[in-house]
Amino acid sequence: MAVAWDLPLPRLPQALARHQEATPLTPHMRAPPPPVHAQIISLASMCSKFWLEKVQYVLKRDLPKSQVFALNRFLTQLPRELRACMIHNALRSGGLHLAHGNRELPSVNRALVLLTSELPVREPVYITLPKVGPDGADWSPDLELLVRSGEGVQKLVLFLPLTINDPIKKLLTDICRTCRRLQHITLHQATDDVVTLVTRHCSLLVSLDVSGSEMVTDEGLARVVTNVKWGPNDPRLTHLDLDKTSVTDEGILNVLSRLPEITSFGKRDILDPLQMFDELTEGTKTKLSEINVKCVTISRLQTLKKLCPDLQKIQATFQEHPGPGATLNDLRLLPNLTQLRLSVKEPFLLTQANLNDLAWNMGSRLTVLRLSGDVYWEADLGLLAGHCPGLEELSLPAATVPTKDSLATLKAQGTMTLSRLRVFELDCMAGVGPKAWAKDYNLSRSGLVAALSRCTYLRRLLLRPTALVDDDLREVLACNRMTALEVVELYNCVLGVEAAQLLIDTCTNLHVLKGVRTWRGITLLDLVALRKHSRGHRRVSELKVLP
Repeated sequence: MAVAWDLPLPRLPQALARHQEATPLTPHMRAPPPPVHAQIISLASMCSKFWLEKVQYVLKRDLPKSQVFALNRFLTQLPRELRACMIHNALRSGGLHLAHGNRELPSVNRALVLLTSELPVREPVYITLPKVGPDGADWSPDLELLVRSGEGVQKLVLFLPLTINDPIKKLLTDICRTCRRLQHITLHQATDDVVTLVTRHCSLLVSLDVSGSEMVTDEGLARVVTNVKWGPNDPRLTHLDLDKTSVTDEGILNVLSRLPEITSFGKRDILDPLQMFDELTEGTKTKLSEINVKCVTISRLQTLKKLCPDLQKIQATFQEHPGPGATLNDLRLLPNLTQLRLSVKEPFLLTQANLNDLAWNMGSRLTVLRLSGDVYWEADLGLLAGHCPGLEELSLPAATVPTKDSLATLKAQGTMTLSRLRVFELDCMAGVGPKAWAKDYNLSRSGLVAALSRCTYLRRLLLRPTALVDDDLREVLACNRMTALEVVELYNCVLGVEAAQLLIDTCTNLHVLKGVRTWRGITLLDLVALRKHSRGHRRVSELKVLP
C-alpha cells in the first residue's frame, strides 16, 4: 500500500492564509454583469464646484488679510443656496479627510471665507489656536473670519496650546460671543479656566467634550455646573465627555446630583459614581441614555436597570472577573437597548450561539451593533440581517453566509432587511482572524453582493479583506448606485483600475477612497491616474484617493 506523500510545509500567518484562500475566481459560465450608466452632475452643482475650486486656488497664494476680507465681501453676492452648498461640501470632505490622517487643516479652513452671519453651518469647524506671547499675536485669517462672521457655526473643534494666557482667553471670549448658536464643542488640552469661559458665554451648549484634557479637575467641573444651571437659559447640556481627565468620582457625583438633564458621559465609566448616587438618594432615577461599562457583571447590570430606565446605548467590555460575571444574554435585563458596542477580552465569554440568541431576542429594536476583540468565529450575515432589520450600523471582525437559507434571507424581495444601513464594516483588524479552511467563498461573495445591493443609504463601507471582484462590484452598482456613500475602505482584494474608476464615477458623494494600493494590479501610476480621474465633471465633492 502506497503511503501518501505529506511534505511538512511552513504554516502561513493566519491572516495571510485566510486572504489567500479568499482569492476569488470568476465562474467560467457566468452571465455578463449588467451595465452601469454614468451620470453627469447638474449645472448648479458644476457652478458650486467651479466656484469652490476657484476660491481655494486663489487662497493658496497666502493673500494678505485685507484681500481675504475683500474676497469674503465679494462672495456674499453669490446666491445663499450656492454658498451653503459650497461650504457644506468643503467642510464635510475636510472633516472626513482629517479623520483619515490628512493634515491639510489650512486648506480645509479656506472655506471659511464663505462664512456670513445669516448662513447656518452644521458641519464641524476645526480651529487651531497658536502659541503666543503675553503681548498677543497677529491671528491667522481663519480665526479672524470666524470671529467676524461665525454666527451660524454650530459645531466647533478647538486645538488649544499648552499655555493659556490672556490673549488666548480674549480670543476664546470673542469666538464664543460671536458664535452664539454653538451647540457642540470639542476642546483638546483644555483647562479649568477654558471650560469655565466656554460654558459662561455659550448658553445654547448641548454637548461638551474635553476627553484627554488632564488639566480639567473637579473645580473646573463645579464651575461648569454653576454656569449651566444658573445661565440665562434653561439647562440644555446633555452630553459631557470627561474621559481621561483629572475629574474624580466625587466630581461625577456632583454633576449627577445637580444636573439631572445629563444623558451621557461619553466614554467615561461612571458605574461607581452611580452606585454612590444610589446610596445617597435612595434609588432616584436618572435620565442617562448612554453609558460605558468597562467590566460587565450581573450586579452592575442590575444597578443600571434600577437607576437608568431610559438607557438605550451601551458600550460594554466583557472580560474575566473574579466575581459573578455576565454573558451577552444578560443584557436582556436592560429592555430599552437599541445600540450595542461590545468588546470581548476572553474568547469563551462570547460565542456564536450567544450572538444568535441575542439577535433573536433583541434584534427587532437594534439600530447599532459593533463587535470587536477576541472573536474566533465568523458571524452569520444572513441571520443578523433577518433578525435585525432596522440596523443602521454594523461592524464585525468577520462575517460569512454559511447556508443557502442565509443567502435567501439577503435576497428576499419586499423586506426591509439592511435597507436602513449607513455604516457597514467587516474588519479583521478589529478581532482575531477565524479559521476558514472549509468555507464556501462563492456563497459568501454572493451574500455580500446581495447585502450591498440593499444598502441604499450606505455612507461608510469598510471591508478588510474582501473577496469581491470587478463583476461583483458592477452588479452591486447596477442596482444600487450608493449615492450617499462617503467613505470606502477596501483592502487586500483583486479589484482593478476599472473598478476604482467605476466607484469614482458612480458614487458622486464619495469623499475618501482608501486602501487602493493594496489592490492587486494597482501601481503608483494607476494611483496618480485615479486622482486625475476624480477631478472630472461627474463629481461634486472633492475626493481623496489614499493608498
